[in-house]
Amino acid sequence: MKARICAAVVAQTMLGLLLAGAATGTAHAAAATYYVSPGGSDSNSGLSPDQAWKSTTKVNGFTFPQGGATVSFQGGQTFTGCLAINGDKVPGSSATTPFKVTSYGTGQATIKSNCTGDYSAAVAADNVSGFQLNNMKLVNGGTTAAGVLLHNQKSSTATKSMKVTGSDISGFATPSGSGSTFGGQIMVLGYAVNGNSGPLDDVQILNNKLHGASVTSNAGPGVYGWGSGVNITNVRVEGNTVHNLGMAAQSTGAALTANGWDGAVIQRNLVHDIGANVTSCGGASGIMTYTSNNVKIRHNEVYKVQPVPAFTAGCDWDGIDLDGGTTNSVVEYNYTHDNAGSGLLAYTSTAASRVWGPNTYRYNVSENDDWANAQGGLFDVVPNAPKNALSIYGNTFFTNKDQSANKKTGASACFMFGYTSGTWASGSQIKDNICYMANKGTYGKTGQLYYNPYGQTGMTLSNNLYYGTNTGGWRWGGTTHADFAAWKAAGLESGSVWGDPLFTSPGAGGVCTWSPTSGTGPQPCPGAYVLKSGSPALKAGAAVSGNGGVDYYGTAIPSVPNIGADAG
Repeated sequence: MKARICAAVVAQTMLGLLLAGAATGTAHAAAATYYVSPGGSDSNSGLSPDQAWKSTTKVNGFTFPQGGATVSFQGGQTFTGCLAINGDKVPGSSATTPFKVTSYGTGQATIKSNCTGDYSAAVAADNVSGFQLNNMKLVNGGTTAAGVLLHNQKSSTATKSMKVTGSDISGFATPSGSGSTFGGQIMVLGYAVNGNSGPLDDVQILNNKLHGASVTSNAGPGVYGWGSGVNITNVRVEGNTVHNLGMAAQSTGAALTANGWDGAVIQRNLVHDIGANVTSCGGASGIMTYTSNNVKIRHNEVYKVQPVPAFTAGCDWDGIDLDGGTTNSVVEYNYTHDNAGSGLLAYTSTAASRVWGPNTYRYNVSENDDWANAQGGLFDVVPNAPKNALSIYGNTFFTNKDQSANKKTGASACFMFGYTSGTWASGSQIKDNICYMANKGTYGKTGQLYYNPYGQTGMTLSNNLYYGTNTGGWRWGGTTHADFAAWKAAGLESGSVWGDPLFTSPGAGGVCTWSPTSGTGPQPCPGAYVLKSGSPALKAGAAVSGNGGVDYYGTAIPSVPNIGADAG
């Protein structure tokens, strides 16, 4: 992203106007609210509904009093234009005296963008600490690249406390013919486009609807974070519904992309129907990190990341990906299903001199992922043996997809490692996972339990349960162990188990019914992967230290756990 941002930068709602502290003996002024209505006039004061301003142009050109304020657009009305503001327009805005953009009256106000250019945005905030966008609707009126742009092109000091909440943002994408990859519903930018890589701290994106008009719309990512190094800190992306983002054919990234983030939580988001138009490799994904640190991805449901109407070319379409340069991060308690690529991906490359790992994937449920055999496995570890520890434990993988007519031959493996030989870092482990393989490939066999043709070594294999009929066996280096007896005899794993795990309803997980804004879910869905009495997975696992304490269903994990996501 090396071009100049011409984005329309955000006009903000201003709340509080603190003129002086009590110690000085002066009174605190009341927060100012400025109203905007189609029936107003830009010559009005703006300070009451009957003295409302009329246009976004007035908001952009106004310098607000010291401290916070609110700009409130009339609900149910549409305003054509783009909001553009920077810290010079809102002096003194902060977390305690925020500058807000919101709606008043009945319903959400709509901003229909009319700004154009590679780096345009319907609402952009540049170096505005305390910026808040709440209860607004933003729609792309033409060729605007971004819905919301949060950035800091003016200061080397972090812009703090920026929030986008309770809003509906749709249809934004990289303009046709642009050489940029900038574009999407919300852009969180720490990248220098004018010589200043301005950091951001405390960014919250909560309870929004981020989407396109249809599955094959050209709409870009829901949230696209792009840092310079790791200079976007303390981020929370929670409670969002993200869907119908078809993206462009050569897209990289994901519906939710954390690039250059340090200290982030991405949780309780519903992500589906992503990447319909993509035909390249490098995208799309449901949730992805890149050159980021200390990211927790949990309690999300991700499904139908896939090409539409059918697979023709490309790769990825994975559910959740810790990509190159990601460190100290955890993927836990997520439900991925019906994605064209792997449910979970560990892309172990070094990026920007950041060595991937240590990272952990635990207590996730995957149903019928990699249906297009786009990645080759339900869980992929590519392209190299991890140089820092990789832990994969307590996950449940199930597939019963008929892949015999797929464009790609073969059937998805449970675990796929490639594309080189190598030794995994000390401390790496694959434990207590269930691989239930009932898919069918070109030759009628299920996918292999492991596809490790380059013979990667160094990880501890322990107490995994395997099951399937007419399986492709375990491929380890140049040897394929055709059945469980042969696998056991090879001595590569301790405590392994073969048998039907006796799930409550295997293959019937389906789409969960839950509201991301509720603060709960998707658990207890899918109940299909709860273990029934008599399961060989019960009390057959191995203890893992630092396991987070609870399983997928929120049950405390005992000292001798069950195998799989239903560990307690």
